[in-house]
Amino acid sequence: MALVFEQFLTGSIGDASYLVGDDSARVAAIIDPQVDIQRYVTAAREHGVAVTHVVQTHIHEDHLSGATALANAFGGVEVWVSGHDAPSYGFKHRPVTDGEVLELGSVVLTVKYTPGHTPEHISLLVAKKDEQDAPFAVLSGGSLLVDAAGRTDLLGPERAQELTRAQFKSLRDFFLTLEDGVQVWPTHVHGSPCGAAIGDKTSTTIGYERKRNPLLQPTDEASFRNEALGNLPPKPRYYPRLKERNTTDQPTAAPSTAVRPLPPSAFHEAMKAGNALVLDTRHLLSFGGAHVPGAWNIGASGHLSIWAGWMLTPDQPLLLVLDSDSKLSEVVTHLARTGFEQFHGYLAGGMSSWENAGLPLQTLQQLHVTAAAKESQQGTITLLDVRSPQEWKKGHAPGARHIFLADLPAKLGELSTAERIAVYCDSGYRASIAASLLQASGFEVANIPGSWQAWTACDLPVEKG
Repeated sequence: MALVFEQFLTGSIGDASYLVGDDSARVAAIIDPQVDIQRYVTAAREHGVAVTHVVQTHIHEDHLSGATALANAFGGVEVWVSGHDAPSYGFKHRPVTDGEVLELGSVVLTVKYTPGHTPEHISLLVAKKDEQDAPFAVLSGGSLLVDAAGRTDLLGPERAQELTRAQFKSLRDFFLTLEDGVQVWPTHVHGSPCGAAIGDKTSTTIGYERKRNPLLQPTDEASFRNEALGNLPPKPRYYPRLKERNTTDQPTAAPSTAVRPLPPSAFHEAMKAGNALVLDTRHLLSFGGAHVPGAWNIGASGHLSIWAGWMLTPDQPLLLVLDSDSKLSEVVTHLARTGFEQFHGYLAGGMSSWENAGLPLQTLQQLHVTAAAKESQQGTITLLDVRSPQEWKKGHAPGARHIFLADLPAKLGELSTAERIAVYCDSGYRASIAASLLQASGFEVANIPGSWQAWTACDLPVEKG
């Protein structure tokens, strides 16, 4: 046997997919693929294996699944999904239950029912065919994570207690019974909103988690509940939308990156039609220097998929501004992962072509953190903190207002256009999103690059609570 094992990381959404197989038998399976499927097709070709199965550990809410599209790309191979406490799936699939085995040459994957993160959740034990009782790895999906476990509140408070109880049992009755040396390969990794305080390693072991994971320490359900539900990040509002699509209407093909280029005049005309949003995906300092008036800034170099999901609606067409035309495929892929497929075009030649055409420009002030602190003390500017509630409680600028970025569109009425606003987050990325939104809504606003990291680096005053 020659084990084939490859992890595909998507840092921008904190997720991982896997290829597992046997290259002597020339077969493999893909676990938890995202909608941009070409990387899995390419990897299978490079390993010289035929993908015979696609497996979903659970119904994903953080990204658009590529299970159906990938199955079609490989000629209609089987899609395995959980048959436990499962909904009615709207795509061709095979429901599987605890104990079923998928043979991939000399490698076997054994299905284990591990509810908690979701009701139907399964994990996959990985072992040699002749040593099935001694698995060397587990694909844990959204159940056991690095330093954490998958959140159990996604179906709302009415099911959170039930799912938290199930997660407690899955962790103690299954994962903690495995040997310390068993490798753990989760689907949700650092940066994913599907868990609180996920560690920054991309894999772990049972032994490491047994000693260090705070969710594996409680021995009673009440203590576990307090730990599991006590410090969760806000639930992204795009999760229910993606869950619905992944349950009933998965894409049957990979997303198209064929977005039409628009010369500046045509781009300007498309803007004036009024039903499209200009999305500028450049770095915040480039956006601050000059941008198309009214554009929103969500940088491609950060968590574009996540924050597009939070801030945008999929039925609103997008007009894209890029760092360069060569970035189009990357940006469209980021957006496709959270279900954005409506594009009116992109600005051919970028901002240089717009400037050279003599079309209107807008700037966004980038205010140094020490200047922002001084102006706040003088009362000439209002500091707006758009970080999460958890970040705010750990420390914030004295006198700052707090509105979580995702809540800002609904809370614009709480701010006054008569006041000058300077926005900060942790690094400036989210602050630039907020500042661009405020500017497009008629506010006088500045962004603070470096934001909270710069604030603390300059030893500026901190309030807590």
